[in-house]
Amino acid sequence: MKKSRKNRNQKRFRENETNNEKKSLKLFRKYMKKKLALTFFLVALVLIGLAVSVGFIGKEKGEEYGQRVLTQQTVSSGTIPFKRGQITDRNGTILAANEAVYNLILDPSVIGSHENILGPTLDLLVECYGYDREELEKLVKDQPTSQYIRYEKRMSEEKRDQFLTRKEEINNNLEIKDKIEGVWFETEYKRIYPYSTLACDLIGFASRDGASGSYGIEEYYNEELAGTSGRTYRYINEESDAEQVTRDAIDGNTIVSTIDVNLQSIVEAQIKQFNEEIGSKNTAVVVINPNNGEILAMASYPYYDLNNPMDLNISGYYTQEELDAMDDEEKSQELAELWANYVTQSLYEPGSTAKPLTIAAGLEEGKLSPANTYLCDGGWDYGEGKRINCHRLAGHGTLDLEGAIVESCNDALIQIGQQIGTEIFCKYQPVFGLGTRTGIDLPGEEDGILKKEEEMSEIDLVTNSFGQNFDATVIQMAAAHCSLINGGHYYKPHVVKEILRPDGSVVESVDKTLVRETISETTSDFLKTAMTAMVDEQRPWSTAIPGYEIGGKTGTAEKLPRKDKKYVVSFASFLPASDPEYFMMVVIDEPNVEDQSTGGHATNLTRSLWEAIIPYLNLFPTRDTGEQPSQTETPEEPANGTPPAGAENPAGGEPSGEENQTGVEPPGAGNQEGGEAPAEAGHPENGNPPAGENQGVEGNPGEGNQTGGEPAEGEGSPEGENLSGEGNPGEEPPSENGAYSNGIFQGDFE
Repeated sequence: MKKSRKNRNQKRFRENETNNEKKSLKLFRKYMKKKLALTFFLVALVLIGLAVSVGFIGKEKGEEYGQRVLTQQTVSSGTIPFKRGQITDRNGTILAANEAVYNLILDPSVIGSHENILGPTLDLLVECYGYDREELEKLVKDQPTSQYIRYEKRMSEEKRDQFLTRKEEINNNLEIKDKIEGVWFETEYKRIYPYSTLACDLIGFASRDGASGSYGIEEYYNEELAGTSGRTYRYINEESDAEQVTRDAIDGNTIVSTIDVNLQSIVEAQIKQFNEEIGSKNTAVVVINPNNGEILAMASYPYYDLNNPMDLNISGYYTQEELDAMDDEEKSQELAELWANYVTQSLYEPGSTAKPLTIAAGLEEGKLSPANTYLCDGGWDYGEGKRINCHRLAGHGTLDLEGAIVESCNDALIQIGQQIGTEIFCKYQPVFGLGTRTGIDLPGEEDGILKKEEEMSEIDLVTNSFGQNFDATVIQMAAAHCSLINGGHYYKPHVVKEILRPDGSVVESVDKTLVRETISETTSDFLKTAMTAMVDEQRPWSTAIPGYEIGGKTGTAEKLPRKDKKYVVSFASFLPASDPEYFMMVVIDEPNVEDQSTGGHATNLTRSLWEAIIPYLNLFPTRDTGEQPSQTETPEEPANGTPPAGAENPAGGEPSGEENQTGVEPPGAGNQEGGEAPAEAGHPENGNPPAGENQGVEGNPGEGNQTGGEPAEGEGSPEGENLSGEGNPGEEPPSENGAYSNGIFQGDFE
């Protein structure tokens, strides 16, 4: 009995012992798992930190450590630079290329290895380049094991060859023990622009190493132009022999642009001549093939030197006194403005060049007919004492739809805008590409600013209908006009024709891109006829050239604030008018004259451009060259922009300072839009009272203005900007009724 109890106790003890061992083992395993997890986490954390540190060192000090490694090991490597792709014109003329330059590299481990190398090598460096002998000796002495010291950068080929020729002479002379060793030259490429300032806005410029581009094609097509550097690896193998492995560089692709270098040169020469004679804040010209959107020439003045883009002196636009007065921030701002492309990156109110767009919208929607007539009595009344004037204050009388374009009649366009209505007008602005980027292959293109349909008041519709109070870019207006004259096809404008590999094979051909259809052939034909008549009847400043059909439309916009009387004058034209092959837009921002709205500056520049371009393009006359256009009956066109005696002063195609487009109608004879038939002063039978008579509101003498409703200057009219009509003492509209935003007056003028 006792034995049995004893056995049971022993068995129970062994079971307890076994259970305890299992519990201990389980706890140990659990502990080890935690410890291993913690250890793994710590190791992973260390590895992540190490990876971050290595990445940071590689990014921030990679070159420094790379050079240090090269000086401390028998294995070395070197960079083989790529050539940035060329940029050419449509005919293969090189506009941007590369020139080899050389970095002089010293190898002190070789130079200082023997006295027959040290002395002669340093002597030759001093002889060829005038280096300081003591400085060279100290460098070799202080870094005796170094194999790579870049001593001079970007040396010319001529300067390099000067040393190599003497080195060969000395090393081949068996009569002396002197040897030139430990000096070699590393090749790089420098971006060069053979034509300096030509097409600077369109081309842009590249960094020193050719890795990146700024502005123009250089920036937009940087991925295509930039190549990939190669490498050379030199090492000592197991048999102590030197071996080298080379990975060749991959050069960038060539960009073939759409521009014609000769046409571009003609355009820039004419712009420069204009600015030497008259000048402006900015002068821009773009020439386009309206049938595919190819940009044939694009320029805006002032120019800058692509080889020295940071040098403001080269532009010739600033005096030395002005440059000396600028601080670094001001210079940076001026450089940014100089580099910007006015054609694609600046907004302006287009003025009357937008009138054909308004009429096109009405024709397409069946709201207008060429047979429609409109009575112009000199302006439009929209409230008690409030009036928006036509540029011809006495009125044009009854005009049909073509006459509204020929005379550029504001009163008629106001009636047309109301006839069309807000919904249709706002529908067609985006159809013509206004308010959105065209998609041109250049960086930094602006969108434009339009009134939304739900925000557009009656006065907004009125002013928008004749091209005021909305903003567009030059390229937007040019692309829109191209669709008006080519049968209604809106093509995306582009500046690149082809992309080629270094071996000349084609990577991509850029064809025309049809974005949308804007208008019908019928509407297009009507507009071409009307704009051709507009040019034929221009007086006294005309773009008409005997023998050639030229169509066009003038434009003048008064900039904000209206009281400053700053203007942008423009002219859109095309030829041959019946079947256009070339379209040109000329925009002059603030011509350097006392009255910027007068003188036909855009019209005169346009004619000069066509007269120079037509012979180059070898365009044949499409009319009898003996035909005398109607403008020859007027006084001879003055060269200096002064109106002929007895004639009214046309506003470069638009209203002059003696007109008022928006506001109370002032007295005094109005003038014509550039090229439109001027009224003969002093002949009441022609609709104009004799000079000196008051045509405007009685008791409000003085000169009028063009847009924005500025009050007439003179007796009885307060100075300042008048957007409210009679009784407003020249103040800007109150904020609750409207405000200026992004260069547009947004309000109802009340």
